[in-house]
Formats: sequence, C-alpha cells, structure tokens
Amino acid sequence: MRRLLVAPVVALALLLSACTGGDDRPEVTTLPEVSLTAFGSGEEVDLATLKGPMVVNLWASWCGPCAREMPVLADFDEAYGDQVSLLGINHLETRQEKAEELVDRSGVTYDLLADPEGLVSDSPPFPFIQGLPFLAFVDAEGTVTHMEFEEIESVDELVELSERYLDVTL
Repeated sequence: MRRLLVAPVVALALLLSACTGGDDRPEVTTLPEVSLTAFGSGEEVDLATLKGPMVVNLWASWCGPCAREMPVLADFDEAYGDQVSLLGINHLETRQEKAEELVDRSGVTYDLLADPEGLVSDSPPFPFIQGLPFLAFVDAEGTVTHMEFEEIESVDELVELSERYLDVTL
C-alpha cells in the first residue's frame, strides 16, 4: 500500500518544482521599454530612461480607488515633489475627457502620461495589470525597487512607503 502512495507524491513534487522555476522572462529592473504620450504636450516619453527617486501610479477615471487617492497623491507631490517625483500613467482610459476632469478636480500638477492601449501591462518588470491603482517605486539609479496594487489613503502612508523603498528621508 505504501508504494502506491510514493509514486504520486514524487510525481507531484517533480511537477511543482518544474512550475516554480519555469519563468523564462529575463529579469528587468528598469521601468518598461515603452514610450507613452505626455498629457497636454503630446511629447513621447520613454519610460525605461526615467530615474528617480520616483513613485509611478497607474490609474484610470473609471477606478473608484484611483479617484479617491489622486488628491492624496497631489498633496504628497506638493509637499515632497522636490525630493520624490510622482508620475501618473492613465491606464486603459476609454474616456479622456473624464480623465482630464478627474485630474482638474484632484488638483494634480505632477507629470501624467497616457497609456490608452495598456502597453505597460505585462511589460517587464510590470505584471499583467488586472486592477488599479498600481504603484511602482523607482530609485535614483532607475531601478524598480517595489511594486504593489495599493490604494494610498494618506500622505503619511506614501511617505512611509517612499522612505522604505526609495532610501530617502522625507
């Protein structure tokens, strides 16, 4: 009876070990090699060339948590923007006029890029973007040090995350 159980257990262990090491994607530590258009100017910006310290926020006007956090991000930028840059990427926006209304209503003055086609999603090192908002922290050398799906609820919360992942003191 014992021999019958050993074979399936060994097969399962081999299968699981093969699954954990099977990601053939190269390790990428900079922002994705994607060019996006800046709000207002229409200038093309190559994300992979950007350096920080910087917080990158993916958002959309149809995303409730994004709308709630935008004024918080604007307040953070006003208080700490000279030490940590903020970059907003309007992701998969279907109604540009709604995005512009949200930006105006939230008091956003930090740089914004448009990604209506979702080019950053699943572009290394970014994961497949299944929900918003999404944050990426980029250090002074341009290395993405941390990424998470998270709604920022206070300036203090973003200060703490920035200090933890960007090696800055705010």
